Amino acid sequence: MLIVLLSITILFSACGAQATQNQTPSQPVLGNSLQVAATPTPPPPIQITIRRQEATPTPTPRPTPQPTATPTTPPAIPTTPPANPPTNIPNTGTGAAPYGPPPAMSAEEIQLSQQLFALINSDRSIRGLPAFSWNATLAGGARLHSWNMFHCGFSHTCPDGRSQCQRIADEGFAGYSDCGECIGWAGPFPTAYAGMHSVQESMINEPPSGWHRIHLTSITLHRVGVGIYVDPTGYIWFTEDLVS
Repeated sequence: MLIVLLSITILFSACGAQATQNQTPSQPVLGNSLQVAATPTPPPPIQITIRRQEATPTPTPRPTPQPTATPTTPPAIPTTPPANPPTNIPNTGTGAAPYGPPPAMSAEEIQLSQQLFALINSDRSIRGLPAFSWNATLAGGARLHSWNMFHCGFSHTCPDGRSQCQRIADEGFAGYSDCGECIGWAGPFPTAYAGMHSVQESMINEPPSGWHRIHLTSITLHRVGVGIYVDPTGYIWFTEDLVS
C-alpha cells in the first residue's frame, strides 16, 4: 500500500513538472503585441547661404580708328612712246562684218593700241615672263571684233556665235596649240588711258583661276594683237587675241 502511494505521488510530481515546463515560452513575450513605429527625429534645419552676386559691367571696346582712304591716283599717261611700239596696226581683219567695216583708226586709237600692247608686256616682265610678240593679223581681227561688239554687245561670240578660237583659226592660225582672247570695255575716266589701264589691271590681277590672268600670264601663248574702237561717247572697246 505504501508503495502504491509513493508511486502516485511521484507521478503527480512528474506531471506538475511537465505542465510547468510546457508553459515556459521559448521566446520572450512582449507586454504589447502591437509594434509602435518610432517617430523619426526631425533633421536639423538646412542653412542655405545665398551669396550676393554683383554683375560686373563688361567694358565696351573702343572702335579702332580706320585709316582714311587715300584717293587712288590715276596712272600717269606715258609721255614717251613705248619701246618698239607696233606700227603695223590694221584697220580691220577677216571675219563676219554684218555692220560693215570699222571706220579708219584715229590717232587716239592707234596710240591706245600701242600703249595697251606695252602694258601687257610690262605686266609680264614684272612677273618674270617673256614678252609677247606683236602680230598684225591678230590685231586686225581684234579691231573688227571690237567694232562688232559695239553693235551686238559685249561678248566673245558676237556677232555670229563663233567662238574666239574659231575666229582666230579662220584668220590663218589653224592647227594652233593654244589660243585665247581678252575683251574689255572701259570708260574714259578720268582719261581714256586711265580707263583702259584700270580694266586691264583688273584682268591681270584676277585670282590664279581667272581666265584673263591665265591668258595674260601664259607661257604657251606667244603672239598677240590688240584692236581698239573708241565709240562716239568716248568709251573704249578693246580686244586682245592671242595664239601659240
